[in-house]
Amino acid sequence: MQKIILRPLPGKLVWSVSGETPEPELHELEDYLQPGALAHLPPADTVCLLLSPEYLCFRQAELPAANYKITPQTLSWLVEDSVAGNADDLLWTVLGREENTLHLVGIARRALAEMLAAFSVAGVTLSHIVPDGFWLPDVANGWCLCQEETRWLIRYDAWKTGVLDSALLSHLLTTCPETPVISLSPLPVEHARIEYSQAHPHWYDADRLPAVNLIQGAFRPARPVRQAPRVLKYGTTFTLCLAAVLFFSLKGLTLWQLHQQKQALVSEGRALWGRYFPGDDRSNNFKFFFASSVKSRHPDVLTLLTQLQEKLQPWPGLTLRQVSYGLDTHRFEAIINANDAGQLSGFMAQAAGTYTVLPQPDDSKLSLKERK
Repeated sequence: MQKIILRPLPGKLVWSVSGETPEPELHELEDYLQPGALAHLPPADTVCLLLSPEYLCFRQAELPAANYKITPQTLSWLVEDSVAGNADDLLWTVLGREENTLHLVGIARRALAEMLAAFSVAGVTLSHIVPDGFWLPDVANGWCLCQEETRWLIRYDAWKTGVLDSALLSHLLTTCPETPVISLSPLPVEHARIEYSQAHPHWYDADRLPAVNLIQGAFRPARPVRQAPRVLKYGTTFTLCLAAVLFFSLKGLTLWQLHQQKQALVSEGRALWGRYFPGDDRSNNFKFFFASSVKSRHPDVLTLLTQLQEKLQPWPGLTLRQVSYGLDTHRFEAIINANDAGQLSGFMAQAAGTYTVLPQPDDSKLSLKERK
């Protein structure tokens, strides 16, 4: 994976492709924020900007509990008492953690947005922003210094860096004579505990950069959408079309089979209907017409008996003796014994509208036929 490291310096931009051997080539560019000024950079998976500490705010915060949930909002709450102004105006990133102690770096959200927009107009999309100065060695309880033109880069803590001019550095060296100092450049004043480093680390050494990224949350660049190869695109289209054809073919086959089953059931129903109801040529709605057809051809004898029994209840002197039903003639007949002539006369008058009353030779009997 190719990685480009950009390092803004006063009046220019120095950049290098990390991983080049044996010694990466350094490139300088003035007016690097002009539109399209960086469009000529080689393609890379990662474009990292080493940002000067003058844009950053380093803080240390204590977690109220070991399992305290760390979010951008809770980080702002943890440092709000140590920041002049509104802590929510800064985007905070965790540099490191030591038990319940967090080492944080903040950058103004507005400045970060403007910076990303400016480099985008110049022709490059930043994927990482890393605080500058952490490539310098960490000196326990001391400082590491490196002069770069008119400014001095200082690492004064494992989690903090800064930028000084020569006047301020001279003042610090004079007022802190016992502070151990390792310098990569000659100091502007003498110092009692100075040690000049023989090895000179380089900012373009990616292995010396911290594994942090100040571009967080909504500021992260959207991942580029890769265009699918033409063969894959056409293959996908063909597969979708084939799947649609198969789906509708199976759907049509299923509907045809259901139609055939329906026709077979209808034919079977017609055959059964003709067997039990000859002469009735109905072709559908068998269930609806079944009750009426049965009733018209084969009356419900039990219902007729129930109706006759209800009519006999007011006349205790009358007794049902015999009942018959002719399947051929569809005639319902009943013979009633009468022990009381008065009740017999009353029943005959009541039943005359429903039955045909036929007196028997024996005056104590009565024959009924259902009227049609």
